[in-house]
Amino acid sequence: MKDDATGEFIDLYKRLESVIRSKYDVPQEIGAVSWLIHNERGFIGVRDELNYCREVRNLLQHNERVRGDYAVIPSAGMIETIKSTISRIEGIPRAIDMCVKTSDICSASISDAMLPAMRVMCSKTYTHLPILEDGRVNGVFSAKSLLSHIIEDGVTRLDETMTFEQVAGLLPLDRHGSETFAFVPQEMLATNVAELFQQARKQSKRLGVVFVTAHGKQSERLLGMLTAWDMAEFF
Repeated sequence: MKDDATGEFIDLYKRLESVIRSKYDVPQEIGAVSWLIHNERGFIGVRDELNYCREVRNLLQHNERVRGDYAVIPSAGMIETIKSTISRIEGIPRAIDMCVKTSDICSASISDAMLPAMRVMCSKTYTHLPILEDGRVNGVFSAKSLLSHIIEDGVTRLDETMTFEQVAGLLPLDRHGSETFAFVPQEMLATNVAELFQQARKQSKRLGVVFVTAHGKQSERLLGMLTAWDMAEFF
């Protein structure tokens, strides 16, 4: 039974390393479990347990047996820690799995009328409206954009004929003050997307929207978008 437990531990640890390398693209020359411990905030709660498992695995790897017996017999708790960690990693969704797909996004083109789009935003409580050109993000309209338009241009009335082109100067992604936007590849893990929101907050900025494209480039067609609300379970 002792040999069975140790053999299961060794096999599970190898599988854990493989899952980490596959999910996070960790190169072979870097210790997979050590990388997870130091880089993934979502596993802080089991950092000590995983580090202990790593040390035991290193001992077994270099000194597998003493007079025919394993030097260390892993506990049931250690085995369960590795099993649960594998399950968590395998279950982490990608950005493309979590995002609101383009077909369900409220968006507009630069030539569209503003008021009808704003009514939709209000009725559905949308905070950001992507301005698309050939399926690519060309800017963002938000309540802050409207406020800037009113203050900077002295606008006191909006009419049905006004289009987004008339506020084009306020739509570029770098014209939103402390609010920022990001583009991520569709394969990025949801935990890493959540980290972007947390990093922005630490820098006293607000990450308004994360746009999902094939390879994380603004020049690519939009596949979906994510807000902090979509990522709440990962904070």
